Amino acid sequence: MNQGTVIIAAHDEEAVIGRTLDALGDVIADESVRVVVVSNGCTDRTADVAAGHHGVRVVDITVASKAAALREGDLHAASGPRIYLDADIVLTSRAARDVIDALTHGAIAARPPHSFDSSRATWIVRAWYRVRAELPSISAALWGAGCYALSEEGRARFAEFPDLVSDDLFIDSLFTAREITIVATDPVIVTTPRTTADLLRILRRSYRTQSEVAASHSRLSDGQRGQLGDLAALLRRNPARVADVLVYVAVIGVGRFRARAARSTVGWERDSSSRQLD
Repeated sequence: MNQGTVIIAAHDEEAVIGRTLDALGDVIADESVRVVVVSNGCTDRTADVAAGHHGVRVVDITVASKAAALREGDLHAASGPRIYLDADIVLTSRAARDVIDALTHGAIAARPPHSFDSSRATWIVRAWYRVRAELPSISAALWGAGCYALSEEGRARFAEFPDLVSDDLFIDSLFTAREITIVATDPVIVTTPRTTADLLRILRRSYRTQSEVAASHSRLSDGQRGQLGDLAALLRRNPARVADVLVYVAVIGVGRFRARAARSTVGWERDSSSRQLD
Protein backbone atom coordinates (compact mmCIF):
# COMPACT_ATOMS: atom_id res chain seq x y z
CA MET A 1 0.00 0.00 0.00
CA ASN A 2 1.35 3.42 -0.92
CA GLN A 3 2.31 5.48 2.12
CA GLY A 4 3.28 8.55 0.13
CA THR A 5 4.15 9.77 -3.34
CA VAL A 6 7.20 10.89 -5.29
CA ILE A 7 6.20 13.40 -7.97
CA ILE A 8 8.67 13.99 -10.79
CA ALA A 9 8.09 16.76 -13.34
CA ALA A 10 10.05 15.83 -16.45
CA HIS A 11 10.60 17.95 -19.57
CA ASP A 12 12.84 16.34 -22.21
CA GLU A 13 14.65 14.23 -19.62
CA GLU A 14 15.16 11.09 -21.71
CA ALA A 15 18.88 11.06 -20.86
CA VAL A 16 18.45 10.97 -17.08
CA ILE A 17 14.94 9.82 -16.12
CA GLY A 18 15.97 6.16 -16.26
CA ARG A 19 18.79 6.75 -13.77
CA THR A 20 16.43 8.60 -11.44
CA LEU A 21 13.83 5.82 -11.53
CA ASP A 22 16.45 3.08 -11.14
CA ALA A 23 17.46 4.62 -7.81
CA LEU A 24 13.82 4.36 -6.67
CA GLY A 25 13.55 0.76 -7.86
CA ASP A 26 12.92 -0.81 -4.45
CA VAL A 27 9.98 1.42 -3.48
CA ILE A 28 8.54 1.05 -6.96
CA ALA A 29 8.82 -2.73 -6.78
CA ASP A 30 7.25 -3.13 -3.33
CA GLU A 31 4.68 -0.37 -3.99
CA SER A 32 5.45 1.27 -0.65
CA VAL A 33 5.67 4.64 -2.39
CA ARG A 34 3.73 5.76 -5.45
CA VAL A 35 6.00 7.24 -8.13
CA VAL A 36 4.38 9.63 -10.59
CA VAL A 37 6.26 11.01 -13.59
CA VAL A 38 4.58 13.93 -15.34
CA SER A 39 6.02 14.32 -18.82
CA ASN A 40 5.32 17.91 -19.82
CA GLY A 41 5.72 19.24 -23.34
CA CYS A 42 8.34 16.64 -24.20
CA THR A 43 9.73 16.22 -27.69
CA ASP A 44 11.85 13.20 -26.78
CA ARG A 45 11.23 9.73 -25.29
CA THR A 46 10.93 10.79 -21.64
CA ALA A 47 7.47 9.26 -21.23
CA ASP A 48 8.45 6.04 -23.00
CA VAL A 49 11.55 5.56 -20.85
CA ALA A 50 9.57 6.20 -17.67
CA ALA A 51 6.80 3.85 -18.77
CA GLY A 52 9.42 1.14 -19.22
CA HIS A 53 9.76 1.03 -15.43
CA HIS A 54 6.93 -1.24 -14.33
CA GLY A 55 4.94 0.27 -11.49
CA VAL A 56 5.63 3.92 -12.35
CA ARG A 57 2.55 6.02 -13.08
CA VAL A 58 3.27 8.14 -16.16
CA VAL A 59 1.12 11.15 -17.04
CA ASP A 60 1.71 13.09 -20.25
CA ILE A 61 0.62 16.71 -20.65
CA THR A 62 1.19 18.84 -23.73
CA VAL A 63 2.24 22.11 -22.08
CA ALA A 64 5.92 22.53 -21.22
CA SER A 65 5.51 23.90 -17.69
CA LYS A 66 6.97 22.61 -14.45
CA ALA A 67 4.27 24.33 -12.41
CA ALA A 68 1.55 22.69 -14.54
CA ALA A 69 3.33 19.34 -14.20
CA LEU A 70 3.46 19.65 -10.41
CA ARG A 71 -0.21 20.54 -10.30
CA GLU A 72 -0.99 17.51 -12.44
CA GLY A 73 1.21 15.30 -10.27
CA ASP A 74 -0.72 16.37 -7.18
CA LEU A 75 -3.91 15.09 -8.83
CA HIS A 76 -2.38 11.60 -9.09
CA ALA A 77 -0.78 11.47 -5.64
CA ALA A 78 -1.70 8.94 -2.99
CA SER A 79 -2.64 10.01 0.50
CA GLY A 80 0.19 10.89 2.87
CA PRO A 81 3.41 12.85 2.36
CA ARG A 82 4.63 13.98 -1.04
CA ILE A 83 8.20 14.21 -2.28
CA TYR A 84 8.77 16.58 -5.20
CA LEU A 85 11.86 15.49 -7.11
CA ASP A 86 13.62 17.02 -10.10
CA ALA A 87 14.03 14.51 -12.91
CA ASP A 88 17.84 14.74 -12.93
CA ILE A 89 18.32 14.25 -9.17
CA VAL A 90 19.16 10.84 -7.70
CA LEU A 91 17.07 9.94 -4.64
CA THR A 92 17.52 6.43 -3.23
CA SER A 93 14.66 4.22 -2.11
CA ARG A 94 16.04 4.31 1.43
CA ALA A 95 16.01 8.09 1.44
CA ALA A 96 12.46 8.19 0.08
CA ARG A 97 11.26 5.85 2.83
CA ASP A 98 13.12 7.76 5.54
CA VAL A 99 11.78 11.14 4.45
CA ILE A 100 8.22 9.85 4.26
CA ASP A 101 8.62 8.27 7.69
CA ALA A 102 9.83 11.57 9.16
CA LEU A 103 6.87 13.40 7.63
CA THR A 104 4.48 10.78 8.92
CA HIS A 105 5.80 11.20 12.45
CA GLY A 106 5.72 14.94 13.01
CA ALA A 107 7.87 16.75 10.43
CA ILE A 108 5.94 19.04 8.10
CA ALA A 109 8.62 19.99 5.55
CA ALA A 110 11.74 17.95 4.90
CA ARG A 111 14.32 16.65 2.50
CA PRO A 112 17.42 14.45 2.57
CA PRO A 113 20.87 16.01 2.76
CA HIS A 114 22.44 16.74 -0.61
CA SER A 115 25.78 16.01 -2.19
CA PHE A 116 27.21 17.85 -5.19
CA ASP A 117 28.90 15.82 -7.92
CA SER A 118 31.22 18.30 -9.63
CA SER A 119 33.71 15.69 -10.85
CA ARG A 120 33.26 16.70 -14.50
CA ALA A 121 33.15 20.45 -13.89
CA THR A 122 35.70 23.20 -14.46
CA TRP A 123 37.77 24.48 -11.53
CA ILE A 124 35.61 27.59 -11.06
CA VAL A 125 32.45 25.48 -10.80
CA ARG A 126 34.16 23.05 -8.41
CA ALA A 127 35.36 25.93 -6.21
CA TRP A 128 31.88 27.47 -6.20
CA TYR A 129 30.24 24.24 -5.09
CA ARG A 130 32.92 23.56 -2.47
CA VAL A 131 31.80 26.75 -0.77
CA ARG A 132 28.13 26.07 -1.42
CA ALA A 133 28.38 22.73 0.35
CA GLU A 134 29.69 24.39 3.52
CA LEU A 135 27.02 27.05 4.01
CA PRO A 136 24.70 26.01 6.86
CA SER A 137 21.96 28.44 5.87
CA ILE A 138 21.66 26.66 2.52
CA SER A 139 22.29 23.10 3.65
CA ALA A 140 19.36 23.48 6.09
CA ALA A 141 16.96 24.98 3.51
CA LEU A 142 14.47 23.25 1.23
CA TRP A 143 15.59 24.96 -1.96
CA GLY A 144 18.65 24.21 -4.06
CA ALA A 145 18.72 20.41 -3.70
CA GLY A 146 16.28 19.43 -6.42
CA CYS A 147 14.17 17.65 -3.83
CA TYR A 148 11.77 18.71 -1.08
CA ALA A 149 8.94 16.97 0.68
CA LEU A 150 5.79 17.97 2.53
CA SER A 151 3.47 16.26 4.98
CA GLU A 152 -0.26 16.59 4.45
CA GLU A 153 -0.19 19.48 6.91
CA GLY A 154 2.70 21.12 5.07
CA ARG A 155 1.04 20.67 1.69
CA ALA A 156 -2.05 22.42 3.08
CA ARG A 157 -0.02 25.66 3.38
CA PHE A 158 -0.94 26.53 -0.22
CA ALA A 159 -3.71 25.72 -2.69
CA GLU A 160 -1.77 24.84 -5.85
CA PHE A 161 1.62 25.51 -7.35
CA PRO A 162 1.78 29.06 -8.75
CA ASP A 163 3.25 29.90 -12.13
CA LEU A 164 6.72 30.68 -10.78
CA VAL A 165 9.90 29.33 -12.32
CA SER A 166 11.57 28.28 -9.04
CA ASP A 167 9.05 26.16 -7.19
CA ASP A 168 11.57 25.25 -4.47
CA LEU A 169 12.08 28.92 -3.55
CA PHE A 170 8.33 29.34 -3.27
CA ILE A 171 7.98 26.28 -1.04
CA ASP A 172 10.93 27.31 1.14
CA SER A 173 9.36 30.73 1.67
CA LEU A 174 6.34 29.08 3.32
CA PHE A 175 8.28 27.57 6.22
CA THR A 176 10.55 28.90 8.95
CA ALA A 177 13.93 27.32 9.62
CA ARG A 178 12.48 25.57 12.68
CA GLU A 179 9.83 23.90 10.55
CA ILE A 180 12.32 22.32 8.12
CA THR A 181 13.82 18.90 8.83
CA ILE A 182 16.92 17.58 7.06
CA VAL A 183 16.52 13.84 7.45
CA ALA A 184 19.62 11.78 8.31
CA THR A 185 19.60 9.41 5.36
CA ASP A 186 21.24 8.90 1.97
CA PRO A 187 21.93 12.28 0.35
CA VAL A 188 20.38 13.17 -2.95
CA ILE A 189 23.04 13.48 -5.64
CA VAL A 190 23.02 16.79 -7.48
CA THR A 191 25.12 16.78 -10.64
CA THR A 192 26.52 20.28 -11.03
CA PRO A 193 26.85 22.27 -14.25
CA ARG A 194 30.10 21.64 -16.09
CA THR A 195 31.09 25.18 -17.05
CA THR A 196 30.88 28.68 -15.60
CA ALA A 197 28.49 29.68 -18.39
CA ASP A 198 26.16 26.82 -17.45
CA LEU A 199 26.34 27.78 -13.77
CA LEU A 200 25.58 31.42 -14.53
CA ARG A 201 22.59 30.37 -16.60
CA ILE A 202 20.89 28.62 -13.68
CA LEU A 203 21.93 31.34 -11.22
CA ARG A 204 20.32 33.94 -13.47
CA ARG A 205 17.11 31.93 -13.36
CA SER A 206 17.31 31.55 -9.59
CA TYR A 207 17.98 35.23 -8.84
CA ARG A 208 15.42 36.42 -11.36
CA THR A 209 12.74 34.30 -9.71
CA GLN A 210 13.76 35.23 -6.17
CA SER A 211 12.24 38.62 -6.89
CA GLU A 212 9.08 36.91 -8.19
CA VAL A 213 8.72 34.96 -4.95
CA ALA A 214 9.35 38.05 -2.84
CA ALA A 215 6.80 40.04 -4.82
CA SER A 216 4.14 37.35 -4.69
CA HIS A 217 4.66 36.19 -1.10
CA SER A 218 5.70 37.66 2.18
CA ARG A 219 9.37 36.87 2.51
CA LEU A 220 12.50 35.27 1.19
CA SER A 221 13.77 32.21 3.00
CA ASP A 222 16.11 32.26 5.97
CA GLY A 223 18.70 30.44 3.88
CA GLN A 224 18.74 33.12 1.20
CA ARG A 225 19.40 35.83 3.78
CA GLY A 226 22.05 33.97 5.78
CA GLN A 227 24.82 33.47 3.22
CA LEU A 228 26.96 36.49 4.14
CA GLY A 229 27.21 35.39 7.76
CA ASP A 230 28.05 31.86 6.63
CA LEU A 231 30.83 33.12 4.35
CA ALA A 232 32.35 35.24 7.12
CA ALA A 233 32.25 32.27 9.50
CA LEU A 234 33.90 30.05 6.89
CA LEU A 235 36.78 32.50 6.50
CA ARG A 236 37.20 32.80 10.25
CA ARG A 237 37.47 29.02 10.53
CA ASN A 238 39.78 28.66 7.55
CA PRO A 239 41.37 31.84 6.11
CA ALA A 240 43.06 29.72 3.44
CA ARG A 241 39.65 29.34 1.78
CA VAL A 242 39.68 32.99 0.70
CA ALA A 243 40.22 32.11 -2.98
CA ASP A 244 37.19 29.82 -3.04
CA VAL A 245 35.08 32.45 -1.27
CA LEU A 246 36.16 35.13 -3.74
CA VAL A 247 35.17 32.87 -6.63
CA TYR A 248 31.82 32.22 -4.95
CA VAL A 249 31.08 35.89 -4.38
CA ALA A 250 32.23 36.91 -7.87
CA VAL A 251 30.05 34.31 -9.58
CA ILE A 252 27.05 35.35 -7.50
CA GLY A 253 27.69 39.00 -8.37
CA VAL A 254 27.74 38.26 -12.10
CA GLY A 255 24.67 36.06 -11.75
CA ARG A 256 22.70 38.78 -9.96
CA PHE A 257 23.76 41.40 -12.52
CA ARG A 258 22.61 39.21 -15.39
CA ALA A 259 19.35 38.44 -13.59
CA ARG A 260 18.58 42.16 -13.27
CA ALA A 261 19.44 42.71 -16.93
CA ALA A 262 17.16 39.83 -17.97
CA ARG A 263 14.30 40.57 -15.57
CA SER A 264 11.84 41.09 -18.38
CA THR A 265 12.72 37.75 -19.95
CA VAL A 266 10.21 34.96 -19.43
CA GLY A 267 11.54 31.44 -19.76
CA TRP A 268 13.48 28.59 -18.26
CA GLU A 269 17.27 28.86 -18.27
CA ARG A 270 18.16 25.19 -18.37
CA ASP A 271 21.56 23.64 -17.78
CA SER A 272 21.93 20.76 -20.18
CA SER A 273 25.56 19.96 -19.30
CA SER A 274 24.64 18.22 -16.02
CA ARG A 275 22.31 15.91 -17.97
CA GLN A 276 25.09 14.55 -20.16
CA LEU A 277 25.87 11.09 -18.83
CA ASP A 278 29.05 10.51 -20.86
